[in-house]
Amino acid sequence: MTPSGLLGLGGAVLSGYAYLPQITHLVRERCSAGLSERAFTLWLTSSSLMTIHAIAIESLVFTVLGTQQIVSTGIIAFFCRRYRGKVCPSHRPDSVGPTVRGDAVTATGAAT
Repeated sequence: MTPSGLLGLGGAVLSGYAYLPQITHLVRERCSAGLSERAFTLWLTSSSLMTIHAIAIESLVFTVLGTQQIVSTGIIAFFCRRYRGKVCPSHRPDSVGPTVRGDAVTATGAAT
């Protein structure tokens, strides 16, 4: 493999690693706050289509990237649906930290 191919493969692996905090929080906390099931379903579909193309043109880097995106977005879409509407304590408006008042988010909880 060429040096640029190795760099591309490294980027594909890093991209997959970037999904781990989101997946970990979603599964451990059973919290879907701030996640759009619809968006992840669309990303799953687009990743599938692009990966089919990557396989057809025999591009290892983009096949690896597409495969990890399919797996990651599939997991997120599945658990978004499973935990729809569930929020962990750290994402509740009444938890310690920033609070939500109407349309404004404040650090002190003061109305803006």
